[in-house]
Amino acid sequence: MARNFWIAVILCVSFSAGAQNTVEKIQELETIVITGQYKKTKIEDAVQKIKVINRKQIDAMAAVTLKDVLMNENNIRISQDNVLGSSISLQGISGQNIKILIDGVPVIGRLNGNVDVSQINLNTIERIEIVEGPLSVNYGTDALAGTINLITKQNKKDGLFTSLNSYYENIGQYNLDGSISYNYKNSSYSFSLGRNFFDGWNAHDGAFEFPIARLADSSRFKQWKPKEQYFSRFSYCYQKNSFSLKPYLSYFYEKITNRGMPRAPYNETAFDDEYNSWRIDGGLSIQKTFDNQSSLNIQAAYNDYKRIKNTFVKDLTTLNRVLSETPGSQDTISFSLLMSRGTWNTNRKGKSLDIQLGYELSLENSAGKRIEGYSQDQQDIALFGSSEWCPVKSLVLKPALRITYNSRYKAPPIPSMNVKLSHKAFVYRASYARGFRAPTLKELYFDFVDINHNIVGNTNLKAEYSNNFTGGIAYKKKFDLMKIDLDLGVFYNDLTNLITLAIAQDDSQQYTYVNIGAFKTFGNQLNTSIQYKKITCNLGVAYIGRFNDVSTTYDVPDFNYSPELRFNCTYNNVKYQYSLSAFYKYNGKRNGFYISEDIVTESVMEDYNLLDANLTKRFMKGKINISIGAKNILNVTDVQSSSNTDGIHASNSGSVSMNWGRSFFTSLKFKI
Repeated sequence: MARNFWIAVILCVSFSAGAQNTVEKIQELETIVITGQYKKTKIEDAVQKIKVINRKQIDAMAAVTLKDVLMNENNIRISQDNVLGSSISLQGISGQNIKILIDGVPVIGRLNGNVDVSQINLNTIERIEIVEGPLSVNYGTDALAGTINLITKQNKKDGLFTSLNSYYENIGQYNLDGSISYNYKNSSYSFSLGRNFFDGWNAHDGAFEFPIARLADSSRFKQWKPKEQYFSRFSYCYQKNSFSLKPYLSYFYEKITNRGMPRAPYNETAFDDEYNSWRIDGGLSIQKTFDNQSSLNIQAAYNDYKRIKNTFVKDLTTLNRVLSETPGSQDTISFSLLMSRGTWNTNRKGKSLDIQLGYELSLENSAGKRIEGYSQDQQDIALFGSSEWCPVKSLVLKPALRITYNSRYKAPPIPSMNVKLSHKAFVYRASYARGFRAPTLKELYFDFVDINHNIVGNTNLKAEYSNNFTGGIAYKKKFDLMKIDLDLGVFYNDLTNLITLAIAQDDSQQYTYVNIGAFKTFGNQLNTSIQYKKITCNLGVAYIGRFNDVSTTYDVPDFNYSPELRFNCTYNNVKYQYSLSAFYKYNGKRNGFYISEDIVTESVMEDYNLLDANLTKRFMKGKINISIGAKNILNVTDVQSSSNTDGIHASNSGSVSMNWGRSFFTSLKFKI
């Protein structure tokens, strides 16, 4: 691993050193954010620390899904379950405590507590905004560790615009999507449609894989399961003067195929699983700005998510199949969310005080034969408010409070306090936020017992509470030929009653959801961005500690620390219309301690390195873009782990799946 680390550093440094000189000056574009803000705000003016990944960066990474982008971010770890999909941890906290939004509307459909970030396609996304730490005042439950808000594209010029994007990766991935939009006077229409197809992958597969008929032998089983996705979105926007109306409707379908090994003794049949998922989202956004420099923003949305698992007995001689009659082999589960959120706030120029008042209503339902009583629901009604007060020009204070009624748990008042102080080229930020999360319907009422599973819910669960403290210093300096951004931050999370899946106390063969009591994370990070002439480089380091609850009774360290390092570099030649990019991420070793038969045992997941690189050439002033590149250059596939806890469907081989092997891709994009 150390050898791979230094190879990656040498490649990245050599790449940046080979750039040509130029006399052009640095052109700085303002970065605008909206997550948790009263209005569109320049990123340096936001009270919270917000990280932005724009469309240019997304394209430079050749990212297809949200997973592809987040794999390169510090303070974020990706875990892989080859059936349930990809999940993330942020600030050392994972699963249910990370809020994922699209235009401010929550993404639902959590399996094993996680939203599958490989299901979230980026074809219509303009930028991604990441806020680390609780935003429970603004967005309620699930926002303890952080909030990830995906902002969709909007064309503002009149006329007809079309795009067509194709992507091919040699391991058997074929993607195609397109969009068309039309703007005329006060109205704009947009429609997009796409398909992603992955043929599955095994370590012994050839360099180039094509979806052709193959023998029904042991090679039919894939470590990385074949996956097919279809997605579309329609949106309309009416905007006149200070009023806008934006309805939308989106659709997503995914099919994962898990082909089983031929069954002994004659290898004539096999068990095949199919996992079909549907997500339908519809919503409406209304915005109005008044003459008294105040504004109103109302959102309403309905999200529906369904996942059906079928198990078939397949005859490998005739290729016929029938549904398995084994108990528990067929399953349907669905989630729905009806929500409305509204805010009214002032935006008075030259005034030292602005306020925001808001409400949020949500009705969540979960249904399926593995839900106790088949169907359960939960409601939240919340009122929240905040103010931005500038007692002096360089100081901003933002206190906030949320009061929530939860139909199943008594929710406490949720306060937060943000402070921002500016002094010359420095910006100092500090915050405190309280977090609250009621147990989900699945954690309360899940009942999944069959020949392979024994997982039940726990109606005695307590709600989670958290206290989060953050602090940071940002430095920004611009010269004629160079721009420097430095960002140093520290965070501390203290969670009570953290909910996790564990072995039941009265049945060693059964898993259930339990409160583990205290859980803490502590960490710091340093991010540096340097733009010099045509070269932009980003270097980030992080050091994250996770609390050992075993340390309260046994002689082990209070925290287990894990380092992270990222280095990105892009060379952009405007004259010849091409760019070169390299992306490197080092994920350090993670260890922990657990009790087994009164013996303290240490678990370890080894470190690993990820490195991607690509070349993009633009034609006709960017109307045609061709990219070629390599992903996972260091060929990381499985990561050694002495305690395999990264997925219900992971293997027991002492390793966890992290990535398919080294691959090469090409992408062709048209814009008219």
